[in-house]
Amino acid sequence: MTQKLQELIRKAEMWPREVQDEAADALHAIEMAHRGLYKFTAEDKKALKKSAEDVRLGRFVSNKKLRDFFKTGRA
Repeated sequence: MTQKLQELIRKAEMWPREVQDEAADALHAIEMAHRGLYKFTAEDKKALKKSAEDVRLGRFVSNKKLRDFFKTGRA
């Protein structure tokens, strides 16, 4: 294990439980990506369903709004 990861894990021991859970989820996702596996969570499935509905109904952001978004520093 790298020193950088060891240091972060030591610091993580002091984090609130919900932040530790979030970090564990992120590391799990990285592990699955390197294995070539990913299991969608209920939240992932919900987001994909909404995205598919948006596409079906033609709900897209305009190119102008997208350009403006990136110009304003994501405000």
